[in-house]
Amino acid sequence: MILNRVLKGAILVALGASSYGMLATFVKMAYNQNFTTAEVTTAQFILGILGLLVINSFQKVKKKNDVVKATLKNIFQLMLAGTSLGMTSLFYYLAVKYIPVSIGIVLLMQTVWMGVLLEMMLDKKFPEIKKIVAVVIILIGTVLATDLLKKDIDL
Repeated sequence: MILNRVLKGAILVALGASSYGMLATFVKMAYNQNFTTAEVTTAQFILGILGLLVINSFQKVKKKNDVVKATLKNIFQLMLAGTSLGMTSLFYYLAVKYIPVSIGIVLLMQTVWMGVLLEMMLDKKFPEIKKIVAVVIILIGTVLATDLLKKDIDL
């Protein structure tokens, strides 16, 4: 059971990471076709709404009744989460305009260890060993992805 959950989690993380990688490539291609950041973001928003409508319609058919209505608290939480995710995407798209996609993806993955560090400072307690292992793996992946060991770095 636990192995099944771990495998499912690993697959979902891999899909999410590859989605961000492909998304940055599509954004870069859109910029090359003279689309603006606003147009790219709007297109993503519209496609997201259409995707959610399709999923919602399948849910209605499957359950054969109305979907549970959202409370005011649910709506506020959704807006808060959506705003932070939307701003992340917006700033990511703006960054991809000026830097290569590969560098953008590597920088985006740094938010994991920054989040663990911030959580450690806010909670004033040392992170779990699983989180430390995850951060070490990400940092090793960053070194390998950037070929940091073979290059001379000039800032």
